[in-house]
Amino acid sequence: MGVMLLGFAAVCTLVAVAYAKTPTPAEPTVQGVEDQASIFYYANGKELGRIGKKRQSVQLGAQGEKPTTGKVPDFVQNAVLAAENRSFRSDKGGISIKGTGRAVWVNLTGGKGGGSTITQQLAKNYYSDVNNRTMSRKFKELFISMKLEDKHSKDEILRLYLNTIYFGRDTYGIQAASREYFHTDVWKLKPDQAAFLGGLIQNPNRDPSEQKNKNWIKERYDYTLNGLVTMGKMDTAQATSYKAKLPYFYSAGSSGNTFGGQKGYMLMRAKLELERQGITSQKLTTEGLRVTTTFDPKMMVEAKNAAEKTVPQVNPKKLAKKKIRVGLISVESKTGKVRAFYGGPDYLSQSFDNVWLGSAQAGSAMKPYVLAAALKKGYSLQSLVDGRSMVPIDTQGNITPGGVKFRTGHAKPAMNLIEATQWSNNTAYVQLGFKVGSQDVFKTATDAGIASTLLNPHKGGAGMFLGANDIRPVEQAAGYAAFANGGTYYQPRVIEKVLEPDKSKSDQNGKGKVTYKERKLNWEKHRVFDESVAAKATYAMRKVVTAGTATAAQLPDGREAAGKTGTTDNNVATWFVGYVPQLSTAVTLFNDNYDKKLKRKKSLILPGVGEVQGGTIPAKIWRSFMAGATEGMTAETFPQASMDGTVYKYAQPPKKKEKDEDEGKPGWCKLPGLENHPRCKGDNEPEPGDPGNKPPCQSPVPDGNCDPNKPPFQPPPDWWCRAHPDQAQQYPTCRKGDDGGRPGNGETPPFPNQQQTQPAFFLPSTYRSEE
Repeated sequence: MGVMLLGFAAVCTLVAVAYAKTPTPAEPTVQGVEDQASIFYYANGKELGRIGKKRQSVQLGAQGEKPTTGKVPDFVQNAVLAAENRSFRSDKGGISIKGTGRAVWVNLTGGKGGGSTITQQLAKNYYSDVNNRTMSRKFKELFISMKLEDKHSKDEILRLYLNTIYFGRDTYGIQAASREYFHTDVWKLKPDQAAFLGGLIQNPNRDPSEQKNKNWIKERYDYTLNGLVTMGKMDTAQATSYKAKLPYFYSAGSSGNTFGGQKGYMLMRAKLELERQGITSQKLTTEGLRVTTTFDPKMMVEAKNAAEKTVPQVNPKKLAKKKIRVGLISVESKTGKVRAFYGGPDYLSQSFDNVWLGSAQAGSAMKPYVLAAALKKGYSLQSLVDGRSMVPIDTQGNITPGGVKFRTGHAKPAMNLIEATQWSNNTAYVQLGFKVGSQDVFKTATDAGIASTLLNPHKGGAGMFLGANDIRPVEQAAGYAAFANGGTYYQPRVIEKVLEPDKSKSDQNGKGKVTYKERKLNWEKHRVFDESVAAKATYAMRKVVTAGTATAAQLPDGREAAGKTGTTDNNVATWFVGYVPQLSTAVTLFNDNYDKKLKRKKSLILPGVGEVQGGTIPAKIWRSFMAGATEGMTAETFPQASMDGTVYKYAQPPKKKEKDEDEGKPGWCKLPGLENHPRCKGDNEPEPGDPGNKPPCQSPVPDGNCDPNKPPFQPPPDWWCRAHPDQAQQYPTCRKGDDGGRPGNGETPPFPNQQQTQPAFFLPSTYRSEE
């Protein structure tokens, strides 16, 4: 007996010593036990998606308190206790003697079962090693459980438990489980749903949506309801009513893929920007950040509809299989915030982002940077440049034999910078670019956000002035935003605000309330040109929309808009980039498929459309998006532009000929079949009388019983277009220059006295622009 007593005393002493030496860590020792996903929100606060472990910490609601946002209602707490530890609130030292004894007996007789209290489960999952099944670990858990009861209140232990316990489907914590199985927050659950979740805890790997687990989940559900009755938390009648059927729950994966559709593009872009702000992927996926993006949900819908529904022949999903990309991005001009974009048909089927990763030849959409560089150097919009097609121009901008030649639409011996922009004249812009200087154009473009790496291969040559360089849609939207806001570049961004847990202030009250602090973010901002330059360039680009190559982009209700078309050589890419004072939006279609035989990208050909030009499909998509995006937005006007500055005259208007019988007659009167047209008669006066409702003339020579000003059919024939050059903007098919414009200005036939078969060439080796 003495030996036994001494042995018992020794054991007790060893246990006491072991208990004393077992610490209760201030922080969890199980790796990842507190990891939780970061939540991303739209600009209006609506949740966009989550990245990281499916866990979101919540607080406990008080007993008898009405369900409150961010808190676990009392009936949900009770449901978990009814399923796992009904005597939790009365257990002493975190151990249930009855439960532990029952567990020992079950294990000794070959059965399986627990008996662990919630405190013991917390000790195992939070502070111990769940994979270590040794006896020493069991004793350690018991000691930690006892110490937890000394250090924490029952509510604190239950809160930690409810935020860490596993519910299956890679879901941790009661809030994440509520969203996974019922697509709602825990504070919005109903009592039967709470009982359902409580029943899952015993064996979370038995998914309730699998047929083989149906009986098991029903047994656990009934067991939990019975426990609530036993605990006095639910009356028998209510429990019986709930037992009639399981609450409806969602099957695995039914909550939708986090990265499906446009969400994948949005979340991945936001993640990349956070990394560039010093927020690592590990931090993002484990520390539960709260990230507000700049995306406007309504505008995102408008972008998707514009890209996919405006033009029947534009089906981005089908086109993507041919590597034909469709992209749209809209930037708030005075902040750089990306309000909407269309990155592709679906992130899961095409992870390639068309607007940030994609790039294509800019075409004439590069010309505004040439114009801005000239205006910065004091050029007046009234400066004259040569607009004739195939005129040789040297690298000083002079007309010199042996210089580079370009075909161009709307050829004219002398045109001012407004006309050159309105009709996107290639010759005029090559001459202007060389006169201003390649270095100045390069600096203006790069200051506006165009990547220097994309411009460097074309620096010094005519190709840069006409957009032979590749460019990214996001760069164009941000670059044109500088014209819209008065000359300032704002780095395009998709992050509005980042909140991260402030560990120094959280949990001070012991109730698990998380305090957040805002992280400082840095975005680039600088001036590109002054307000006067922005106003002048905008004036010229407004002409593009009102009466130039992009009349299809005109917005409803007369809202002012400006922009520029772009169609590249061989129709590899096509653009329309435009803006109102508040928003700058770039739209592009480009072929990303490389032709090994031709050693270039393939042409952009759409079934039923053929070659695509910037003034057609891109302009229509742009209008569709902007009409919806600006609905309800104040219709602001652009600043007035002045015509001041130095008027450079690099071209001279043709001198007037001595008066002869042909004076005042259009030059096309000499074309066969047009000599008897009314405008080609001696007095150069139209036929007397009002044509009234006469039918259109079917030939170039009117007979007095028809109206020569009406097109005979649609699209108008060439002879009618030549006779009515002033109607070019009303009838786009009469234009075959930039994005549909017909060469010639109405007073001379296309390309007068020139060999049209002579190919254009470039400095250095570059592609021909849209004309």
